[in-house]
Amino acid sequence: MTAQLLQSRPGALDVVLRNDDATRLYPPRPGLSADEVRCQLKRPGATAWVEVPLDPAILREVGSGAYLLSLDPNHLDVAGPLFVLLTGRPGLGSPILPAFLEAEVVVPRDFHAPRPHLERTLVVGQLVGLHSRPLAGATIAATLLQAPLLLGGVAVAGDAVLAATDEDGCFELPLLTGATVDVQIAAARYRRTLVVPPPPAPGAPVRLFSIP
Repeated sequence: MTAQLLQSRPGALDVVLRNDDATRLYPPRPGLSADEVRCQLKRPGATAWVEVPLDPAILREVGSGAYLLSLDPNHLDVAGPLFVLLTGRPGLGSPILPAFLEAEVVVPRDFHAPRPHLERTLVVGQLVGLHSRPLAGATIAATLLQAPLLLGGVAVAGDAVLAATDEDGCFELPLLTGATVDVQIAAARYRRTLVVPPPPAPGAPVRLFSIP
């Protein structure tokens, strides 16, 4: 099995995988679907392989048992050699490839992965005391319930997002849209779990205490 760089598109890399085994011990296997193949990537010197979830947009047959593997910026974070390991998943009738295939793909040196676009919601609110005066300096903390969160092919770490109320008791908390978070405000004995809603309009904030 060989790997051939087909073309380099802005922010992506297409690789053709074809079986050129002269002994025919591993003949081409047409008709494979993405869920029958396990794909892993590794940089030279790395100790572990990183599995890439496959779908029909990433791995598809181009004819006669040859397949097109389309790698995007989430897989190609830096330029340089990259090893691709493909194996059949357990239960597959016969192997599609030698049990361990290593195909070296050199990412072009002029490759620059664009920054992923993740939608963000600005969550705002205000705290006041029983005396009706603003509570300044109160801490608001939002933490992912399950980490890492995968959004748009990007892993989001579980670090807490913190904010503090200003002199008017107001706060702003920038959060990733769609994330499930635990929000705590110790000064108000407030705690709840919520899914961060999309902004009502581009750039418009969402009021924390009005989220259903």
